[in-house]
Amino acid sequence: MTMLIHAMGEGPPVVLVGGGLTGWLSWIPHQERLVTARRVARAQPLVVQLGLENRPVPPGYSVEMESAALGAAVDDFHPTGAIDLVGWSYGGFLSLDYALTHPDRVRTLTLIEPPAFWVLAAAGDPAYEEERARLRPLAERLRDDVTAADLEAFVQFASLVPPNVRPQDLPQWPVWLEHRRSLRGQFDAEFGYRGDLARLQTFDRPVLLVKGRGSTPVLHRVVEVLAETLPDARILELDGGHAPQIVEIDRFLWELERFLAGPGR
Repeated sequence: MTMLIHAMGEGPPVVLVGGGLTGWLSWIPHQERLVTARRVARAQPLVVQLGLENRPVPPGYSVEMESAALGAAVDDFHPTGAIDLVGWSYGGFLSLDYALTHPDRVRTLTLIEPPAFWVLAAAGDPAYEEERARLRPLAERLRDDVTAADLEAFVQFASLVPPNVRPQDLPQWPVWLEHRRSLRGQFDAEFGYRGDLARLQTFDRPVLLVKGRGSTPVLHRVVEVLAETLPDARILELDGGHAPQIVEIDRFLWELERFLAGPGR
């Protein structure tokens, strides 16, 4: 399958990989602002496009399949040299796998709360099995059709909804509902992925890890283990639950530009 990519502008190349619910849609305002000084591409995860088209995920669907498609899209966008890669949520997981597989193609890596639960398993963190058991019922429901009730459970798990707020009362709900089938197969892909910490320890590119205040604790733990293991990583904490780069877009873009222009980069 081919991963869709939308590019604009001129200058140093940046690729923004969409999350697993609304995909590249959430990166539109960021692309429009970054494009004044950079060539910026938004990448659409395969699972999101399949969901919008109401097509099932293919047999053997995996993070590695998405990562390979991202690699082909990056090659089309920027055939040679390194890019600055930014991924949110599931898109952050895909970006991490791509970066570890193709470190020579990545100049810097920015990850916003990736659900890379494998790092907890590799570190022997008990949160891995606890979260897997907790999410198993929802994962089973997300293998076929996705109902409004399933979507509600997911956005609450992912801390995309403020406490004590009904998802249906938010202006984003109709967009989430339209994209709900994008969630099919994602938990299976996340928990089916196997990795080891040695790959992280040898990745020497600068990494910015972003977490949102009030987000899901297990996602914060993933960020913390990544920060402890990667040789050159730092954590940025913003408001906004699981969507800090949207809620605090001005601060996020300021910090991102500062990171991309940092010493030696």
